[in-house]
Amino acid sequence: MRPTADELAVQGSDEAAPTLSEAPSKSARTKRGIRTRNALIAGAVVVFARDGFLEARIRDICSEAKTAYGTFYTYFQSKEEIFQEVIMGVQQDMTTNDLMPTARSDAPWDLIEASNRQYLHSYRRNAKLMATLEQVATFNEDIRQMRIGLRSKFTDRNKRAIMRWQDQGIADPDIDPYYAANALGTMVDRFAYTWFVLGQEFEEELAVATLTRLWVQSLGITHEHHSSSS
Repeated sequence: MRPTADELAVQGSDEAAPTLSEAPSKSARTKRGIRTRNALIAGAVVVFARDGFLEARIRDICSEAKTAYGTFYTYFQSKEEIFQEVIMGVQQDMTTNDLMPTARSDAPWDLIEASNRQYLHSYRRNAKLMATLEQVATFNEDIRQMRIGLRSKFTDRNKRAIMRWQDQGIADPDIDPYYAANALGTMVDRFAYTWFVLGQEFEEELAVATLTRLWVQSLGITHEHHSSSS
């Protein structure tokens, strides 16, 4: 029988959570409190990446953060809550770097190539936490919504780009930009999962070139919309 979210939130804890009277206090908002909170989040990154969600223990997070076990509950109510903070950091890392790809030119082919390359790099950088995110999203609604939110940032960007290229007469006008953005984004995302989580070996340059060619050909973008330096 699948455990409930509440059960999962306390799995791995070898002590009972504190009572409501021990809920987060004003100390969590001091400079020292902010440093302690950040240390707990950094410790959680290590533990979740190493152990996954189900096997992660609050005691281990505190050990990594070099804080007392009881200190955890000054800042977080549960393992689930601090995991959400960790995933917010992953979202920020991936979207800050990858929503504005650095391309050789503003030609569609080059923009798509740069975007694919940067997404693969960021996925590799966060692979262990992405694997944990995929696990938790199957049974936790809040985390599932966070996973959808991360996808949506890339999907919305891709949809706008496709619509712009259609308006410019570069991309096939009969393709639905929303469905295309979802389908092509999923292709790159699952490729990254297969490579960096499942461990299937690929060569980066060939992977980027192939994913990019599949993207542009699916949209009906011709080679003339490639920079002359390629």
